[in-house]
Amino acid sequence: MKLKILIILIVTLGYMMVTIVNKAASSPVPYNTPTYTGAPIDGQNPPHAVDIDGKPIPESSAEQPSKPIIFAKDSPNKSYGEFKRTAAFDHNKHTTSLTHSIDGKTLTACVECHHTEQPSAPKGQEYLKRFERKEVLTAQQLETSKEPVKSCRVCHWQDSTPKTAEFPPPMDITYPKETGKAVLKGPLTNMIAYHTNCLECHRVAKKRDPKLKPPTVCGDCHVKKT
Repeated sequence: MKLKILIILIVTLGYMMVTIVNKAASSPVPYNTPTYTGAPIDGQNPPHAVDIDGKPIPESSAEQPSKPIIFAKDSPNKSYGEFKRTAAFDHNKHTTSLTHSIDGKTLTACVECHHTEQPSAPKGQEYLKRFERKEVLTAQQLETSKEPVKSCRVCHWQDSTPKTAEFPPPMDITYPKETGKAVLKGPLTNMIAYHTNCLECHRVAKKRDPKLKPPTVCGDCHVKKT
């Protein structure tokens, strides 16, 4: 009798273990966990960006980069590669210097680039569709909330990266006429996202003050490949 009970117990435990293992194997593991074993996340291996000391920029962080960033480390472009050190993007200058602002009067807000880090689209930017933060991201909000900010490449992938149902996000954007931006159609890859955002701001700033010399062409930012 005892042997029969023992056999039943062993069989039952074995069945339970198989069920647990199969369930765990079939459950998707979030890509931002240490146990993720799926396809490499775009822009992480190799890193798409590093600071000027060579420290890779993570896919998300609750701390603003303390040093300028060299983008396009994994550029697939045949002619132009990563950013020149002299063109490294400086968060501090872009958010605390009026010289680095669009109109020369208003400091550039974090959500000018990190547009998903706010609860809704601000007036005039109704074309924005994705929002992932309950409060508008600011340096102070980041400090108090400790809520990580995603890297641009979490959503805006390389054109050469295999597509998924969600990434890169689809694009069919009609900007307000006063922005001077053209209608954009197709997948919103990192190249289109970066160049639309950065270059348009630079051109407006340069028009505002001809003495400014913001980068506006490929060779201003990128290292020329040999």
